[in-house]
Amino acid sequence: MSSSFVTRRLFLSGIAVGVAGSPLGKVEAKERISVVAHSPFIASGVAVSHEGVVFLGLPRFPGMEKTPSVARVNNRGEPVPFPGGRWNAWQKGQSGSQAFVMVNAIHLFRDNTLWVVDQGAPVGSQPEPGAQKLVQLDVKTGDIMQVLSFPAAIMPPGARFNDLRIHGDLIFVTDSGLGGVIVHNLSTGKTLRRLSGQKVMRNDGVHLHRGIGGRILADGKGKRPDTASDDIEVDASGTWLYFAVPAGPLKRIGVADLLDMTLTDDQLAQKVEIVAEIPSIGGTCMDTRGNIYLADAENSQITVLSPSGKRATLVQDHRMISPDALFIDRNRRLYIPCPQLQKLAFLNDGRNEVQAPFLVLSMPLPDSLDGIPLGAGVEG
Repeated sequence: MSSSFVTRRLFLSGIAVGVAGSPLGKVEAKERISVVAHSPFIASGVAVSHEGVVFLGLPRFPGMEKTPSVARVNNRGEPVPFPGGRWNAWQKGQSGSQAFVMVNAIHLFRDNTLWVVDQGAPVGSQPEPGAQKLVQLDVKTGDIMQVLSFPAAIMPPGARFNDLRIHGDLIFVTDSGLGGVIVHNLSTGKTLRRLSGQKVMRNDGVHLHRGIGGRILADGKGKRPDTASDDIEVDASGTWLYFAVPAGPLKRIGVADLLDMTLTDDQLAQKVEIVAEIPSIGGTCMDTRGNIYLADAENSQITVLSPSGKRATLVQDHRMISPDALFIDRNRRLYIPCPQLQKLAFLNDGRNEVQAPFLVLSMPLPDSLDGIPLGAGVEG
């Protein structure tokens, strides 16, 4: 893809919004972006049902031990534990096989069910057997539809589920611990672990994970995060799987190659393509036209990257501190969780400076942006 960067912004009350076809100075910022949720717990993930119900993923970071982990948002913008009961009440020392322990991502797809990615252990701990899992829930009743956990051959010690996408019968999950992609076929039950530990799945030491203003993220002793394959997208045709570590670059590999068991992991690694250099990101989403939306943690903005390589800034807002896992609903609204992760002690020179409430912002997508046609979401 081209590295050209095309930006048009309307600066209103400290917010920059690119609105194709709108006259300068005529669009009120408050009409373009709104707060849809405010949480006392860090909210790093968001998903919206076909009926418009907003769900939040609430990871158990230090200081957030009492989080319910997954919540739906009530009409006051507040999180309510979902589905309720033991699933939202895990405490240290308890079994994690039937409760949410460390929710790293949530997502919702075409079938209108909610998927939760649970790493199974708080930061710095090892998950007990069965605690690291993928959970599917009915968005209306909260019923648990299925729980998927995998043996050590698929998730060896040190592996950590990160995020997932579904296309047809296939679930794709990144491993941000060791690096790799897990592919699970919902119809056959067959599961593959691909690109395990390959260099292309890990940070290269050149691209550094940064926060606002380009600050290199590290703890009080100067230790930088070592997150492997993290963000993940699959295009609408199911042809390409895109992925990145938080510091970039954005890469892709053919889905057919991932499924070709005549190819070794070493051979697969040779087929990985670099798509684009990107700033440090917290999350992504992809619309039906193949545009990838990047949650730019360095510049508190959302950047759109088109299939042709053209880039444009969609929105910039000072409240977007560590914007994370993005979501586009069926009505073409973009949802942006702002969990302030770069202010956590292990990313902020040993100082915990996060401040509640933790916001989820939302805005309608324009029809186009600097000549890039924008689409809808909820693929799968």
